[in-house]
Amino acid sequence: MVVQLYSILYVRLCYKKGMPKKVDHESRRKHIAESLWRVAARDGIHAVSVRSVAAEAETSPTALRYFFATQDELMEFAMRTAAQRVAERTGARSQQVRDVPNALDLLAELIPIDEDRRLEQEVYLAFILHARDHPKLRAIRDEIEAQLSALVRTTVHGLAEAGQLRADIEVTDAVDRTYAILDGLAFHGALWPARYPAERLLAALHSHLYSLAPQPQDPQPQDP
Repeated sequence: MVVQLYSILYVRLCYKKGMPKKVDHESRRKHIAESLWRVAARDGIHAVSVRSVAAEAETSPTALRYFFATQDELMEFAMRTAAQRVAERTGARSQQVRDVPNALDLLAELIPIDEDRRLEQEVYLAFILHARDHPKLRAIRDEIEAQLSALVRTTVHGLAEAGQLRADIEVTDAVDRTYAILDGLAFHGALWPARYPAERLLAALHSHLYSLAPQPQDPQPQDP
């Protein structure tokens, strides 16, 4: 009887009226992480707290702590979820790059050409600044950066192996230049979306990738 009463009180405390008692924990965790992204993008990383994220997720601070005991746990999961979203979009496609259009389609996943990717970039920029003072979060930041770097490296190597890289360009140089271009496009697109809309970002990436290719043809970039 005591256990039953405790369970009823816990549900009433943790969940708002009308929310189902049976909750898919992984789905709820992702929902909370997305709520954190929205708070960080709208109000800044300094505004991220258990209370503000709980309000955005339309749940209680107590319920949020059931999924994440500390704010750093919440931040860690939010960033890992963002990285997983990118990984799901790119998948094994980096292993299949054989020409510039393939590379353009793949690397466009890393720049803010729609609202979802813009939100990811805005939160990531806020996160890397926040991580400077948090060793565990710095490790996650470096892990994500290594994954992105590996994706670019694999893509450029795919172009080289397919004969789609100019003979006078070293592969390592092409990797470094491509990664720097992507970083710049992501940064500018996230901070100044009106000045750098999707078509401008794609055109810049298009021009860069075709500047690496040996063929003289340079078709116009497609609209996103």
